[in-house]
Parts: sequence; C-alpha cells; structure tokens
Amino acid sequence: MELNIQINKNILVLNGKEIKFDHNIRQFRTVGDDVVVLLAIPNNDDTLDNIYCYASYGIIKWQVQPIKEAFPEMKQVYPFEQMSVIDGMIAASDFYGRRFFIDPETGKITKKDIVK
Repeated sequence: MELNIQINKNILVLNGKEIKFDHNIRQFRTVGDDVVVLLAIPNNDDTLDNIYCYASYGIIKWQVQPIKEAFPEMKQVYPFEQMSVIDGMIAASDFYGRRFFIDPETGKITKKDIVK
C-alpha cells in the first residue's frame, strides 16, 4: 500500500485520516506500511515515551515502551531526540546519546547502547 503522509506542526495526515498530537512532530519514518512518529518535546516539559506507531489506515499500533520499564536501573530518562531505522529496527537516541532499539511491531525496547 502506498502511504500518503502529510505533516503540519502537530498534525499527521495519514491516507486522509488526521491525527493530532499534543506536541509538534519532529520527524517520522516508515517501516513497511506503518508510520513511526517522533514528537518534539520542549525543554520545560516532562513528557516521555514520545514515539508512536500508526498503521497505514490511521489506527495507533503502539506507543514506545517506557525506558524505565525496559531498564529499571536507569536513574534519569529523557525524551527521544532523534530516530532512524537500522536493519528493520527503530533506533532512537536521547539528548545524552543513549540509543535505544525498538521493535517496530510491538514498540518494546530490546536493547540500548551509547552513540559517540
């Protein structure tokens, strides 16, 4: 299926269906017929877990697993700043260069490393 994607600040229009977010969209990537959206979180906002996946027909599939749930030992968590797709996995990093790998089917965080 071909995806028709339009972005206007905090609104994603996916194949004609409008999806409105509380924050602006920083970037998006497609994985198969799904659209993965990274929201831009202002510095004074404590919103976390700012990656969402939508199926081609505009229905949400998942919101990323909370980092604290995947890695309870982490003392401080921050919103994701960047996102890419590497070997079919979503790779998202935070302000401190910690990169998390996210399963595109489930939104579960599978591993982490440090980006230099």
